[in-house]
Amino acid sequence: ALISLSLSTLVSTATVRVVNGVEAIPHSWPWQVSMQASPFSPIPYMHGCGGSLIHEEWILTAAHCFIPLNVPSFWRMCLGKHHMNSSMDIPSAEECYKVDTIIRHKGFVYEQDPNDITNDIALVHLAKPVNMTKEISPICLPKPGVVMPAGTPCFVTGWGDEKGKNMAEKLNQAALPVIDFETCSKPAYWWDTLRPSMICAGYESPDELKSACQGDSGGPLACTAATAAGGTNTTWEVHGIVSFGAQGCIRDKKPSVFTRVSAFSDWIDSNIKKYIYESRKAL
Repeated sequence: ALISLSLSTLVSTATVRVVNGVEAIPHSWPWQVSMQASPFSPIPYMHGCGGSLIHEEWILTAAHCFIPLNVPSFWRMCLGKHHMNSSMDIPSAEECYKVDTIIRHKGFVYEQDPNDITNDIALVHLAKPVNMTKEISPICLPKPGVVMPAGTPCFVTGWGDEKGKNMAEKLNQAALPVIDFETCSKPAYWWDTLRPSMICAGYESPDELKSACQGDSGGPLACTAATAAGGTNTTWEVHGIVSFGAQGCIRDKKPSVFTRVSAFSDWIDSNIKKYIYESRKAL
């Protein structure tokens, strides 16, 4: 999760794009996953959600991405992408991996109760380990329980639609400052929809509007961790998973809402350990 690009480089050299973001420097977010589904052949694989590579065999994403396609064989996880149409990436660094297990949080009850989108988190286990390259590498997990202070500059990345209409052709990024829980749970904001296990990030006034959008779901909210003084590398951590936002993506006082990864450290840890234990037992 070490990227030798400073925040200022990322912001200043990115070319400005429509409404909610700028085109990312190709491969500057090497943990970004395009989760693609095909219910049966010959239907081509279609991008459905984003995800984050957190280990050579594991991807972190949102539980709601698997409504209704909850079968591992329907999915593939593509890494090393910039253009959604990979033939435009020359040379292409894309690698796609089959999936053998999807672990959704058992407390995710959104399908039964559409007013409750808590526990919107899932782990995907890959059928074989990822071959790490310059263009494909994992992002670090945050320390358990840590809450990023308001104003922390974080980035959301994805191919989500830029105008609420269709997919972006290239990977986009948007810098979104964290909004504190107290502000974001006010009646004018998300009120009682918000839970302490969520993070709000975005802008409050319409002249600054940027947000995550459909197609970015499951993707990372990446924040920089403080590194040793004088270090040139920046360590990135996945603090949020894109969960929900306003209908139409951009609305006054309706910033993007993310699952707070640090609230689920034990869940991530125990599910990975359980999977390893059970797969060894099955041998």
